[in-house]
Amino acid sequence: MVRPGWGSRHPGMSQVLARSTPAATQETAWANGTRPLRLNAYPEVTQLPDELVVSVRCLVKVEDQVVVCTSLDGLRHAWPGGRRQPGESFAETAAREVEEETGWLLSPGSFRLLGWLHIEHLGPVPEDHPYPHPDFCQVVGVAQAVERRGGADAEWTDTEGYEVSSELMPVRDAERAVDGEPLGRVFLAMLSD
Repeated sequence: MVRPGWGSRHPGMSQVLARSTPAATQETAWANGTRPLRLNAYPEVTQLPDELVVSVRCLVKVEDQVVVCTSLDGLRHAWPGGRRQPGESFAETAAREVEEETGWLLSPGSFRLLGWLHIEHLGPVPEDHPYPHPDFCQVVGVAQAVERRGGADAEWTDTEGYEVSSELMPVRDAERAVDGEPLGRVFLAMLSD
C-alpha cells in the first residue's frame, strides 16, 4: 500500500539542499549491502525539518582530547550517538547516547551544534523504512565531558553492544585514527581550528 507523500522528498529538505553544499560525500550500503545510501556532511548549522532529524551524533571533548570509538565492525569514529526518543532535545539525545556508548557524562549546557548529515536512499525506499521520505538527517554536535561512570580509565561496555571500545586522544591523532571515516573527519577538523 502506498501512503500519500511516502517516498517523496520532504519539501523543506529540498529547500535546505538547494542552499547547501556538502563538504564530504560517501556512498555506502546498509542492511548487508541491500540498501545503497549516499551520505553528505554539512559543517554548518541550519534549520532542518525536525521530523527528518532522526539521530544525533556528538564529538566528545575531555579537556584537550576527544573520545574515539571502535564499533563491532572494527571501524573507528569520533561521534557516538544514535536515534532520538520522542520529545528529546538534541542535547538530551546526545547525553543519553554518549553515556550508553562510552560511559562519558556530558556537562549540562555544553552541547552545541556543528552541522548535519543528510542520508539519502539511492534505490527504492524499502517497505520497512520507518520514515515517510527517502532521506533523513542526523545532527552533529560537540560537548564537553568531565566524568566517566566508573572513572576515566574504567572499562566500559556499550549498553546496546554496538561500540566495543572507546579511548581518548588528541584531535590531530583522532583525525588520523578515523581515516576511513571521511564524514567524521569534516567535523573533527572543526575542533582543531
